[in-house]
Amino acid sequence: MSGSQLVVTIALGLLTVTGAFVGARMGVRANDRATKQREDAARREEWWRRFTWAADLALDDSSRKRVAGLKLMTKLARSELATHDDNQLLDVFTHDALDRLVRDAEGGERP
Repeated sequence: MSGSQLVVTIALGLLTVTGAFVGARMGVRANDRATKQREDAARREEWWRRFTWAADLALDDSSRKRVAGLKLMTKLARSELATHDDNQLLDVFTHDALDRLVRDAEGGERP
């Protein structure tokens, strides 16, 4: 084997090893991104489940449960998982629930 053939063989070997390494790294990164997306989706799903639970409490006939629901919503609004749209929804929802509490405390419907 001549010197130039040896250099070409070594170069091809290095390119193959480098390509395999780069491909493996890219695969790991893609897998990491997919795992993070799945984890984020699961966390958002749990956030939404807690929101619906808090909303049910906030609309309950019991004033104590409504207060508990409103407190839970306040905590949910502070979560890093709450988006701008989620916070707007929470704002509207809590205003409605607070209005109901005030009406109950006043003993009836507001004009």
